[in-house]
Amino acid sequence: MNPQEISHDPHARLVFAHNELRAHLHGLLRASRLMLLGRGDFALAPVIAKALRFLAVDVPLHARDEEESMLPRLRAKLKDPQSHFAYLLEHIEKDHEELAALQRDFDACARKLSARLPLEGAAKRGQLEPELKQFREHLAKLLLIYDSHMKVEERDLFPALAVVFTPDERSAIAAEMDERRPQNAVSMNPALATRSA
Repeated sequence: MNPQEISHDPHARLVFAHNELRAHLHGLLRASRLMLLGRGDFALAPVIAKALRFLAVDVPLHARDEEESMLPRLRAKLKDPQSHFAYLLEHIEKDHEELAALQRDFDACARKLSARLPLEGAAKRGQLEPELKQFREHLAKLLLIYDSHMKVEERDLFPALAVVFTPDERSAIAAEMDERRPQNAVSMNPALATRSA
């Protein structure tokens, strides 16, 4: 699928966002391991900063895409409001709330830790404590919830876009996704990402 097709396909855009999130979480995990090994230096600061920006800006937009554009339309199509699928929709929204709170705590912790990274040389593990321990604990919680959350969405929710929604409904969802983002936004719109590269 080429970038232009992806930009008009909400399913592909949501999966693209998950892949971006996985990449940022992996970068944070790698950074935490390096710091744990006493190899944390200022070169990790941009990795952490990019991930924090993605978590603070792009992830809330992604959650809004789901909560404002996709979930209400899916709920409207449910024949049984007590079905397993209705429960999944509710569970996804609760995950979003929990993740938003965890991300705020993680952001504060990560910023403190980043500020302690030396400009030259590597910091020994003890020099980064207690922030490193808090960083790793918060990151572990985020990884655990995101792993489960994304698997459920990708397995049960996103495929419904192609089956349940008409092409016009999918186009309307994609248009709403675009409206939430500035015209020059690169993240979360693969067509824009390739044009700016």
